[in-house]
Amino acid sequence: MLKRVFIIANPVARKASKRKIEGALFFLKEKGFSPELLYTKGPGEGIVLGRSLIKQNNIYAVVAAGGDGTFNEVANALTGTTIPMAILPLGTTNVLAKELGIPEDPKEAMELLNQKIVSLRPGIIKTNGSSRYFLLMAGIGFDAEAVYGVNKKLKKFSGKFAYILSGARNFIRNRPSSITLIIDNEEIKATSAVISKASCYGGYFKIAPDATLKEPSLYAVIFIQNTRKAIIRYITGVLMGRHTRFRDVLYRKSSKVVVPCSCHIQVDGDYFGKGPAEITEGTEELRFFVPNNFS
Repeated sequence: MLKRVFIIANPVARKASKRKIEGALFFLKEKGFSPELLYTKGPGEGIVLGRSLIKQNNIYAVVAAGGDGTFNEVANALTGTTIPMAILPLGTTNVLAKELGIPEDPKEAMELLNQKIVSLRPGIIKTNGSSRYFLLMAGIGFDAEAVYGVNKKLKKFSGKFAYILSGARNFIRNRPSSITLIIDNEEIKATSAVISKASCYGGYFKIAPDATLKEPSLYAVIFIQNTRKAIIRYITGVLMGRHTRFRDVLYRKSSKVVVPCSCHIQVDGDYFGKGPAEITEGTEELRFFVPNNFS
């Protein structure tokens, strides 16, 4: 019996192309799989399509083809099920692919469906009666405001530059806002925070160097000062890998972070909404295809 594989693809992912997706389909057929392609039509549809698939029988794998936002949506559908997930990186930064060592070449990425399956435990954010899993991070404050202001059309063509432009525009036009967090029962006033499951941010920058998807833990990186001068120093520190040494940056492992304020939040690089919210380690597992050397 042929192994059934479904590809959930985002047609507007920046690097997405008909040639790459068709190449993945051809390779899977050549290797004895029975692939079927499903395209998303808008935000949130990766979750809807993924949940429709878990009701079916004998599915070998679901492949998310797109960027980190697409990966997040499919992961939200499959977490807690027995269906393993794979990814075909086609997005702006593909941070998840970098964290797990997933190659961007379609053929090499699909080769992983014959390799190792591990169980990962995504983090979870809960707000206003709803919840969302995340594989990489939840950003709060200035970080999320930049994501909120991203021009989607510009993002499609320029990738990272759209985020940089949005952050710069917000930096110039608005005074840095203040947020409130409660971490380990301590109330903290800050300007921005990143609650990380993974070490990388925006590509290869190590914002939480001790974080790893291999463990269920969270690492909080909290930037305290809300002056423009401080924010420039924080950004420079992240780019140079020195920010965790700053006296006004809190960096700690935590199992729960509460956001009592009505501030902007982003999840895995896509805008999520506003607080209040609670961010915790997840309890459900996601089965995931990774390279054999992943340990």
